Amino acid sequence: MHPVSTPPQPSGRPPRRAPPVGRALRFLLGLVLLARVTPVYLGVHRRLALDAVLLMLGLLLVYSLLHVALSRRLIAPSAALGAIGGLAILVVVYLAGATGIPVLGHGAGELAAVTFLGVSLLVAALRADPGCEVMAIPGLLFRRRAELACLIFSPLDAWERNWRNRGAA
Repeated sequence: MHPVSTPPQPSGRPPRRAPPVGRALRFLLGLVLLARVTPVYLGVHRRLALDAVLLMLGLLLVYSLLHVALSRRLIAPSAALGAIGGLAILVVVYLAGATGIPVLGHGAGELAAVTFLGVSLLVAALRADPGCEVMAIPGLLFRRRAELACLIFSPLDAWERNWRNRGAA
């Protein structure tokens, strides 16, 4: 699966959507992640919460730039490279949160990454966005899907589509 921007199609076909099981799993995982971080926000110092929110805005900016590059076809990574690259940004921020690095460290990176992922999963589930969930919020802002393969959900969505197509045949 190559990253593909899915503008409105003139043929009248609706854009590709995530199938129901994949949507439900995205929604449930998003809820679990947000349920885990909500008490953290309520119990940490305001400075750490503010750093996490600023990092989430930074993640939104990075993923928005990636969205623009994909939707304008400035880059066209393979499915594997796109999936790894899309997730790598979040993993780097998360791992940096365990260090003492200013802004990212002392837990801010971990908190921002988990919160961003949780919100992205919910948005992806509600919009039925296929592919990598980290592209769901930029997709919502730009009103255009830019599908990037996902290590977990893309194979699951493909399996579910095949399973449903076999049942319909």
